[in-house]
Amino acid sequence: MAHQLVSSRPFRPLARRLLTLTWLVLLIAAPGVAAATAAGKDATFPAWSFHLKLWPFDILYPQTSQAEIVQRLEAAVAADANATIVYVEEEHMYGTFVDEEGFAGVLELLEYLVAEAHARGLRVVVYLNGLEVMTHDAVDPASCAELPGETMARAHPDWLQRDLGGQPIVYTCVDAGWLTPDMEDAWVSPFSPYRELFVERLESLGRAGVDAVYVDATFLPGFQLDPEVPRWGSTDPAAAAAFTDATGLAPPLEPDWDDATWRAWLLWRHEAVADYLGDLADAAWDAGMVPFWESSTNDTPETTLLANATAVTAASPLGFSPEVEPDGDWLAAFRMAWFARDAAPDQPLIYLGWPEDDAAARRAFAIALAVSSTLYPTADAPYPDGAFAFADSIRATVLERRTPHWGHVALVQSVRNLDWTYPESSHFDAYDDAFRDLAVGHIPFRVLVLERLTPAALAGFDTVVLPGLPSISDAEHALLRDLDAILLGEVGTRDELWQPRPAPLQWPSQVVLDLDEIDPGLPFDLEAPATTFVTFYSDRAGGHFLFAVHTVEAGEMVLGGVGPLGARVSRRGHPSEHLTGAELVVPIRGELTVLHLPSPRSPRAPGGRVGP
Repeated sequence: MAHQLVSSRPFRPLARRLLTLTWLVLLIAAPGVAAATAAGKDATFPAWSFHLKLWPFDILYPQTSQAEIVQRLEAAVAADANATIVYVEEEHMYGTFVDEEGFAGVLELLEYLVAEAHARGLRVVVYLNGLEVMTHDAVDPASCAELPGETMARAHPDWLQRDLGGQPIVYTCVDAGWLTPDMEDAWVSPFSPYRELFVERLESLGRAGVDAVYVDATFLPGFQLDPEVPRWGSTDPAAAAAFTDATGLAPPLEPDWDDATWRAWLLWRHEAVADYLGDLADAAWDAGMVPFWESSTNDTPETTLLANATAVTAASPLGFSPEVEPDGDWLAAFRMAWFARDAAPDQPLIYLGWPEDDAAARRAFAIALAVSSTLYPTADAPYPDGAFAFADSIRATVLERRTPHWGHVALVQSVRNLDWTYPESSHFDAYDDAFRDLAVGHIPFRVLVLERLTPAALAGFDTVVLPGLPSISDAEHALLRDLDAILLGEVGTRDELWQPRPAPLQWPSQVVLDLDEIDPGLPFDLEAPATTFVTFYSDRAGGHFLFAVHTVEAGEMVLGGVGPLGARVSRRGHPSEHLTGAELVVPIRGELTVLHLPSPRSPRAPGGRVGP
């Protein structure tokens, strides 16, 4: 059987929040989908968390020697890293995380590793899975028969997620991705006692001196073995009770996008995951660690299936790491990273790529710097020569001075429209097409989330792009209707409860998506190939920065304006150069061009920043 993997490596119990029968209306109409957690709401991310030069320690096994630990840390120092990320026994194993004796043994090794890393000026990040627990030697790979020994599912069957049919979500004898046929792969409910166990483990890691935790695989459910029959989770008794307490509804028994209960359940699941992640974030901050979380579905339709919408979870005090596996679609990789930045521009971001060759590694590095300061090079992936040195060379003059320039255009995405149009993917497809048009046309814009719109979020924008948004509330319409509206597909035909409107919402100023008519809000004109993707920033000292990601490393960019221009051009592996003239012709050399135009004429731009 072919296996389809939907994988990612992403706040206090919902009972503590005011959710009643009016919950659905409050959730989808409120300006903020999820509130920041108590301990984390005032959390200040330290400067170092924005500028990690992250090197893989790779896997720490219980039998790893102290000499080998030192050797790997020395390799990170030799690579000019300032931080290392550690996997414990592959990814997240029952024997070294859940089992008390096993965890205690690994903790001793981690204490030694942390002390040695800190002595070398390295921060330590520990990788954890949020809701997935694996066990080796659980079954015989040849017969798939159960072998003796303790596993997550055997020790705590009542902790497991369950699908709509009530079956535990646990897999054995699977040969796919990170799983081998001998393993048990168990998916745990965020409402089970595992939540408290996880918090205890975080407290222990904090006492060991760990600087940050990187939480992966936090979604409902795990991966999909059969793409034709997706498994939706979770209906375990604790989750079912929490859903009923929050909404007054019983969990659905089968998918039905026309059913109000199903739609409420889809949205509630995002809140459940965000609530759980927020608890982990609180515990990490209280333990002196910076929390990050990783998701491969931050800007894809699969966020509906896995219930980890970045638009919801980004409200928690967690640094974010989009896992991007574009399979050659670099515009999709750029889109995912762009959305991750726009969702929480004040929080650190780690771009995680899986490049298979040098060319892909160069492009992943370019996208990482275009939206953040940190690329996570996985253990088996190539890494561009001099990448850390190049980031250092522009850190003080560029990376620490830039603030996003979003121009006058907002592109709107919606959690509920993504969920409720999931079968036909109409909202996502329209959003994806709109992003492509704006990005290829080199138009500055920001992605905003419909359910989190406020007057402040919309300040400075003249034009709003509404792609495939049938469900818009009256309150949301009131915020948007005075802007120039570009309607793509079905827009405003239903209310916030998916009820048909007698007539579609009206937009007094409706315009078409004509890139030539959009004011980019820049004091210069830009011409660049469609294979070059650009992020725009203002310089706090005046002027602009452009990060041009080249997926085809050939051709040129041309900048012109109403008067003389000057620019500093920075590229990895090349000396910086200064260009002046009425028109600047910038040859494309390599994967990334960083342009600094210190023009004193800085146009208005919505606020926001990247970095401390």
